[in-house]
Amino acid sequence: MSPTVPSSSTPSTSPGAGLDLQNARFFFDESAGDPKDPTRQLYTGTTKPVEMLIQAYGIRLHASQVSVPKEGAPADAKVEATGVVELTNDALRVLMRKATLDGEKGAIVAEQVRMGKAPAYVDGNVFTLKAKDGVLNGDLTNATIFFGEPDPFGLNIRANSAFYDASSNDVVLHGATMRIGSVPFFYLPTYTQGREDEPPLSLQAHFGYRKDLGGYTQSTTYWTKNPTFEPGLLLDVYGNRGPLAGPALRYDYTSNLDWWQHGQFESGFIQDHGDRGVDLLGNPIPSSRFFMDWQHAGSIGGVVDVTGSMSWWRDSNTLRDFRQSEWNQNQLPDNFVEASHPEQNALVSAFARFRPNDFETIQERLPETRFDYFASPLGGTGIYQEGQVGYVQLSQPNFNGTPTLHSNRFDGYYGWRRPVNLSDWATITPVAGTRITQYQDTLGQRGDFTRMLGQVGFDGDLRAVGRWDYQNPTWGINGIQHVVRPVLSYRYIPAAQQGQGLIPVIDQDIDSNYPKVLDLGDTRSIDSLHSQNVLRYGLENIFQTRADDYGSRDLASLNIYNDMRFQRAAGRNNFSNVWTEASLSPARWLQLEVFDRVNPSVFTNREIRTSVAVADGDRWEGSFNTSFLQHQVSQYWVDAQYRVTERIRLYGRWRYDEHLGGLTEQFYGLRERLGEAWDIEYGVAYYRGAGRQNGIGFDVKLILLAN
Repeated sequence: MSPTVPSSSTPSTSPGAGLDLQNARFFFDESAGDPKDPTRQLYTGTTKPVEMLIQAYGIRLHASQVSVPKEGAPADAKVEATGVVELTNDALRVLMRKATLDGEKGAIVAEQVRMGKAPAYVDGNVFTLKAKDGVLNGDLTNATIFFGEPDPFGLNIRANSAFYDASSNDVVLHGATMRIGSVPFFYLPTYTQGREDEPPLSLQAHFGYRKDLGGYTQSTTYWTKNPTFEPGLLLDVYGNRGPLAGPALRYDYTSNLDWWQHGQFESGFIQDHGDRGVDLLGNPIPSSRFFMDWQHAGSIGGVVDVTGSMSWWRDSNTLRDFRQSEWNQNQLPDNFVEASHPEQNALVSAFARFRPNDFETIQERLPETRFDYFASPLGGTGIYQEGQVGYVQLSQPNFNGTPTLHSNRFDGYYGWRRPVNLSDWATITPVAGTRITQYQDTLGQRGDFTRMLGQVGFDGDLRAVGRWDYQNPTWGINGIQHVVRPVLSYRYIPAAQQGQGLIPVIDQDIDSNYPKVLDLGDTRSIDSLHSQNVLRYGLENIFQTRADDYGSRDLASLNIYNDMRFQRAAGRNNFSNVWTEASLSPARWLQLEVFDRVNPSVFTNREIRTSVAVADGDRWEGSFNTSFLQHQVSQYWVDAQYRVTERIRLYGRWRYDEHLGGLTEQFYGLRERLGEAWDIEYGVAYYRGAGRQNGIGFDVKLILLAN
């Protein structure tokens, strides 16, 4: 073989072209002379950096040192590139320690190879690259696929042989072993890794101790090779309880903006031989326990949107006992499915809420179908009309010995609104509407009952804006805008209590920390209505400044509301609670919030919640919080975290309960980055007065970062 240096050449890319090393073109760096000089020849032993163009497939090879045969050398002589060697084309980039160009065989043999593109990288001993029938392929020995930078603790896949296909950018491993570091844990006869595919495994593991559970291990694993359909497994072992296992599934299918479905299912089953105690109702907890949680959202052709949630637990404490972090996010399980079809200014929906858990008292809706018509102009009158109509089958069990309540109910509302602009800053909107409800089932089986209610009232919308060119670089204030909005709403709904004693009270009024719904068309507690003659008044304030990047940011807010009752139900005062919400954030690193609820009739503070949060960028942050609920709760707690280094962070929580007279929660944690593959969290906790979790416990959580 004798490489030539033609003055010009067009790379061949015909389907049958091989790696034409006989007509390779060489280029030199500037110190090696004119790279276009057709008489320039390279001889064995050159130390000049060289770039070589192989005509087929646009392959370029750059090396620190290239040894080229002299003129007249045997035809089977080879070109050798050593040092730092880089081979590239449009689809491939390979780094190696040595490359041998064999013109006789039309092959490039690379040694000590690394190639790939985030998130997957491939290492190997020998990579033999050939072309056949227009396809560029390569055989690789002792191949290892890493996800992210190679890490001694990271997820990798090892195989004695592999095959690379440039047309699909796939690497096919034969006899593949999945490993964490050098520790094997799963074998696959064949495994295919796309060069841009995510890792095939998602893994979280916990190790720890808790007094009621004993020593334990928890793991959640998903096979993520196909992102549309990711099966998984929950596998735990508890020293005092036994093993827990259950299937899991994540799915995410998107055809286009109108066709998509995504969701997640997790479950666990255990034969619990420990001290189980009693459930929420005081009943003994059985030994056969399980939980199944599922969430779903999707769209069918852009015509029907579907959402659903299922939390089916064998008893009220199953999830709390074995998956505390999930229970913290879902302490009141809800089970429902809803399908809705949007139209212009309207929505047709079917909603079902069911009760798989026998420890819950909920309002089952089996199902509820509705048609909602949103506010729309009524011709050219200036009036906006709105309404809804629906039918629902209701059921509610009771645990006090009384029979289960049932109700079949038709319900409809129609109303008008007519905005009247008094000025640029004031609008008043008179409101009128009627609601008709027909109950097919009544208490005592006394036939059906129909109730017709009406409402009149108004909503006032007043707004004023003030602006000042105030500058304060220290606090990051660039001008101030104050928006003040007085709140004024009135509703009169007479004779709303009609039907009491006949209506099964299922959708009923509940105590709330916030102002109740005034409008007859919006209220959901239609089985326990009372006559209403209420004026709601209040004041909303917000102070803003220009944001550094775009728009504005809030500096402070103050909102106050109160209801004046001209007609009140038994046990209620003429004035409701006074609700106050306030926040202050003069700088991005400081945030203060207050919620307060006062009974003005006896000047008693019913509830107050406060929070003060301070942060120093990503270095540290802390918050002090209080929660007071009259005769029930009086707690204070501190959350804090501190970044020691880029890889280590400390965090903790301390909670004090005034009623119990001491600290009820202490948590000390450390989060550490192990190599480039894992986040590890170490935690030690102490609980007092927490029921099932009392005492000391510790936990180690491992999160694989490959995903």
